[in-house]
Amino acid sequence: MAGHDTTKALRIAKLLDLLNNRSPYGGISSREMAEALGVSIRSIHRYLDHIENDLNKPIIRPEKDTSKKEGLYRLDVGYLPSISPEKALVILLSLLQQKGTALAGHTNELKDALIGTLFKYKYDPKALPVEQLQERIHIVDEQLADPDKVSEIFLKLVQSLRDCCRVKLWYYVAHSKQNTQRVVEPYGLICKRHNWYLVAFCLNRKAIRVFRIDQITDIFPYTSERFEFPEDFSLKKHMGQSWGIINDGEICKVRLKFIPEVAHRVKRLIYHPSQVIEEEPADGSVIMSFEICGVDEMKTWLVQWGDTVEVLEPGWLREDICETARKILEVYK
Repeated sequence: MAGHDTTKALRIAKLLDLLNNRSPYGGISSREMAEALGVSIRSIHRYLDHIENDLNKPIIRPEKDTSKKEGLYRLDVGYLPSISPEKALVILLSLLQQKGTALAGHTNELKDALIGTLFKYKYDPKALPVEQLQERIHIVDEQLADPDKVSEIFLKLVQSLRDCCRVKLWYYVAHSKQNTQRVVEPYGLICKRHNWYLVAFCLNRKAIRVFRIDQITDIFPYTSERFEFPEDFSLKKHMGQSWGIINDGEICKVRLKFIPEVAHRVKRLIYHPSQVIEEEPADGSVIMSFEICGVDEMKTWLVQWGDTVEVLEPGWLREDICETARKILEVYK
């Protein structure tokens, strides 16, 4: 009896996979299901009843289907895409990366749903529990102090962006240490190292501005106030050659020399689309160039490399980094 139950459970799991795979394409016939499982059509109907009544997964049957796809069975809602265990793991890992970000509040729900569905029939729970798998993965990254609040604001911004609704923002300006109010028309979103930014037309300033989303303290969408999205605006073109999120319109060529100890690292990453390896001297160092705007944003990145990078050009940037180094030295005197 135990062996019979196991065989039945495996067949039902396989049948559910068939329905998952074929539902997006209209469904699958009872004959195809019977051939795939090697059982009678009568058994297929019993298995379908079990899936619908015991597993609580509604099935659209041919006799109830009002579409033209006669003779096909498919899941009513929530069918899963055809996906391998390996791809399911990739999705899970990408969701784990969002911990503590503006997407955290919603990705946690998705992660739980993913674990409860994609992994349900894929792994032996005794061999590798998903909980154990998560304990073996540690994400090292900055996290928001209040990801749930930022996530709520982020969702409202996405909805306003989708619906072309004006939005009132309460925005904290770091350099003046003040909370400001302004009404904006959302044009797009930018993500840089898990930090999200809103690109919007500010009605107060009569110009396009960039707002860091975790500095938005509150938001009120004017759902009844729609705006016409400018046909000539392209987020990609607006960002242009920006090193980060600021486009000041002034493109500058920057040449850097990295010492041999880090040369292999910088050569394996693309930091900017304009990146070019100009020289690889015999000592193992590497000279790279970038054509960018918003050079001020690059300064922080350069300081992070410490004494492993030297600014060759332009001269004013070289002097700026020297001045920053002097100020750092003063702190430690």
